[in-house]
Amino acid sequence: MIMGKGIGRGKVILFGEHFVVHGAPAIAAGIANSAVVEVKKADQNSIVTKQEVVKEMSIAGIQGVLDAMGVSDKYEVHLEGDLPTFGGLGSSAAFCVGLVKAVAQEKGMKLDDVQVNKFAYEGEKAFHGNPSGIDNVMATYGGVILFRKEAGESRFDRLEVGKKLDLVVGFTGKLSRTTKMIEEVRRYKEDDELQWTQLMDQASDLVYRGQKVIERGKIEEIGKMMNENQALLSEIGVSDELNDKVVKTMLDAGAIGAKLTGGGGGGCCIALARDKIAAQGIMMALKKEGFKSFHTEIG
Repeated sequence: MIMGKGIGRGKVILFGEHFVVHGAPAIAAGIANSAVVEVKKADQNSIVTKQEVVKEMSIAGIQGVLDAMGVSDKYEVHLEGDLPTFGGLGSSAAFCVGLVKAVAQEKGMKLDDVQVNKFAYEGEKAFHGNPSGIDNVMATYGGVILFRKEAGESRFDRLEVGKKLDLVVGFTGKLSRTTKMIEEVRRYKEDDELQWTQLMDQASDLVYRGQKVIERGKIEEIGKMMNENQALLSEIGVSDELNDKVVKTMLDAGAIGAKLTGGGGGGCCIALARDKIAAQGIMMALKKEGFKSFHTEIG
């Protein structure tokens, strides 16, 4: 018998991934897809799902959440929902948020969003080592946010979206390990601090310009800036051959802008389409190249 149920939302990063880990701002957007988590008490922690997950990490994440919540019980955890675990969509954070809510329901605990976010972040550490905190914020609150980390604290402001955005999310077919990519970026930074500082400045400037065009609903400008962001991500080495191929396929099929989202090194890419019909054309082009994709909306 299922004892508790919770939902966590997926997300994409429009501008600023990787740089956000080192103190630059980023803009993230919640998507309609979600992770649905159900729990029932058991002799040991386990995960039951048809999604592709790393079992050891998932179980470590479950324990991280339970420890943070001060819960000593063990659970059989069921993961469902329509949020793919492709990488770059905040699926582990959505899982952790859903889990916190499910366990809270099972224990009769009343949690506010601040507590849900805090407990989910502890579970996220099992998946991403030292996560920026942006994914659990998005999985908890949704919407479109300007996010930054100051003195170890996550700060975020909600943004108004001037015009609904049609996005295509394309999967490279390669699961990415965010922890590995974060480590590679850290090495890049250490190898050339001066170059890194210049790129951080460019990334921060891009995010603040991005905030203005999102609020004004200027989709042509948003698309151009997504391409600009992709160039920065290529510069720091996180966009691999598959990311490049998916992005090129999207642009060739008429996307206004396209970039990887999240850790890179595989995972997912996003394309901004003019409308739903244009989105279908981008998805058909990706399918022709052997890539899975889906349409989602922001705002």
